[in-house]
Amino acid sequence: MLELIDLDIKELEYSRFISSWFYRGEEGCFLIDPGPACTINHLLAELKKRQVSHLDWILLTHIHMDHAGGIGHLVERFPEARVICHENAVKHLKDPKRLWEGSLKILGDVARVYGAIEPVLPANIMTVGQISFEGDIRVIPTPGHAAHHQCFVTKDVLFCGELFGIFHQLDHCFYLRPATPPVFVLDDFLQSMDAVAPYMDRRLCFSHYGSSNDGMEVIKVARQQLLLWADVIREHMDDPDTDQGFDQIIDDLSANDPVFARKALLPPQLYNREMHFVGNSIKGILQYLKKREEEK
Repeated sequence: MLELIDLDIKELEYSRFISSWFYRGEEGCFLIDPGPACTINHLLAELKKRQVSHLDWILLTHIHMDHAGGIGHLVERFPEARVICHENAVKHLKDPKRLWEGSLKILGDVARVYGAIEPVLPANIMTVGQISFEGDIRVIPTPGHAAHHQCFVTKDVLFCGELFGIFHQLDHCFYLRPATPPVFVLDDFLQSMDAVAPYMDRRLCFSHYGSSNDGMEVIKVARQQLLLWADVIREHMDDPDTDQGFDQIIDDLSANDPVFARKALLPPQLYNREMHFVGNSIKGILQYLKKREEEK
């Protein structure tokens, strides 16, 4: 049994955005990305509805606050659970002070709504080199969206986090937008997509948002978008860092990327949220391109 648990945030008017995936089957009982601290009570209530009294694993695609901010609270409720994260994330789960400070700097009031992350006891944390379920669930390091990003593969499903970006299923097509916040490295993203390419025959489960059975089309579009966005944004490297400058970039991206242009088909609330977050993707690519120029 695999279920998506919505983690809506009324204060931010976020819906159909943050999702946690719950699985119960022969591989065990596990949860992928518990979400921010502010939604943990809702998550616990949903698990109670499903009569979940035990979690074997909590799998973290990465530790950004909207995905893992509630991890400490969840482990308090399920102290038997083992938290599987990238080795580079371990220190931040043990002592989340720097993670919290960095989130406040980048996200501001949004981070305050998400709520502070609580530490996880070292005994509950495991990395790919320590796990015992290899074969049932494969862990694939996929740096790009974050240096500590990783994907999880079962025989039927690929939990892809934000490797392919932000996904929304539309009536007869899908919307996709790269999730490339600072620090973005193009080659890392492309190599990570290569690493999961053999698993595109499985159902793709996104952190943002939903799932798709058309993995081959998703990965093709995601790769094309990364390269296209880098090319389009390169033309704007000397533009002023203002709302007007970013609006021009968004206009050019919409004109050149038909999949991103499908944002016009999103419900108004989702559209407005996308127009807010797309700025982070643009900033990440701009930072990368400027750094490359400086290194020449």
